[in-house]
Parts: sequence; C-alpha cells; structure tokens
Amino acid sequence: MVDPSEEPKIESYYRSFSAGTTLYYAGSPAHELFLIRDGRVQLLKRARGIERTTGLFGAGELFGEEALLAGAYRSATAKAIEPVTALVIDSDTFRALTRNRPDLGEAVMKQLVRRLRLAEEQIESFLLPDPILRVLNALLTKLEESDGGLLSLSPLELSTRTGLDLDQVKAVVGQLHDRGYLQVGDQTITIDDASALRDLQQLLVVKDEVRHGLSCRYTDTPS
Repeated sequence: MVDPSEEPKIESYYRSFSAGTTLYYAGSPAHELFLIRDGRVQLLKRARGIERTTGLFGAGELFGEEALLAGAYRSATAKAIEPVTALVIDSDTFRALTRNRPDLGEAVMKQLVRRLRLAEEQIESFLLPDPILRVLNALLTKLEESDGGLLSLSPLELSTRTGLDLDQVKAVVGQLHDRGYLQVGDQTITIDDASALRDLQQLLVVKDEVRHGLSCRYTDTPS
C-alpha cells in the first residue's frame, strides 16, 4: 500500500521482459496494470480450442487495466512478442501516481476511450461475412487515424482488428496488392488512392446488402 503523502518515483516501477515472456495468464488474479514504454505485447484468448489474438499493444499503450477493479481476473493471456519495458503498478500505486501526475491519469483515460472505439470496430467487423470487407474497413479506419497514405500496420494488427486469422489477412492483402489498391512493405501498407479503396468498400457493402436482402426474402417466402 502506497502512503498518499509520499510521491512515488515512477522510474522505480519500470520492468523489462524478454521476447516470448508470458506476463500473465487468462484466469489469473489481476493485481497489476501495464503501460508500455518500449516493445510490443499481444493478448491471447482461447475459444473453441483455437487461440486468437484479441489485442496488440505498443509503446505508450496501456493493458491489464482490469487490475483497477477489486477482485478481477485476467480475461486473456499477455505475451511479449519482442523485448518489452513497461511501467508495472498495482491499483493503489496507480491512484497515488495519478494524484501527483494528473497527466498520467489523463493519458490512461484516452487509452481506454481508444480501446472502447477499437472494441466497437471489432464487433462491427465480426458481423461481416466477407473477409475482404473486414480488411477494407480496418484499413480505412486506420487511414483516418493517420496523416497520410503510409500505414504502420502489421498482419498481426490487421488480424486483431478484423477477427480473421493471419493466413486470411495475408491472402486478402495479397489480392488487394495484386489489383493495385495498395503497396505492401515490411510492417507497412501504402494506400496511394484512398478514394479507390473506398469505392471498393462501398461496392462490397452494396453486394452484401443485396445478398442479405435476397436471403431474407427467400427465408420469409411461405412454403
């Protein structure tokens, strides 16, 4: 327990983890939250015997925030996919730090708002049966967040955003590349003509709506 009258020294709470280290397991008690300074961490959840990435976090991002709730348990497993340095603090220490560092509390709130928006995006994506449309939605959303047509976006991040496995993501990105909609680099995607990508998205949306409408009419037709 941190004495509120004492200002915690934030540097003393940084810890380092080597690539491949499991920071915590799904189902374990949630005692600490993590704010990454360097490296990347993925959250993994097993469903129907298949382990999928449900979150991917890098420098400046927060995860493990369920530790702020008393008696909470981890909903996913956290694993370092490259060397990681992170601020690791329990809920009492976090509250003491934010009293003395209001900017830290504000940064965490912004992170949680972005997390909520990403969760909404993922839910909308999971409802789409067309994997190409899922990838297009994720690319265009990421494009809106960036300043230009060059996106720092790995296949793993696209997989997380769309709910597709890596092979599906790579296949769709390959198709879009072959058709000239984007260029693919090392962990980057370049979109030269965003309007063409949006036109393709709208076309697929219309096709999906028509297909869904025809399906509903067929289902509702009396026998």
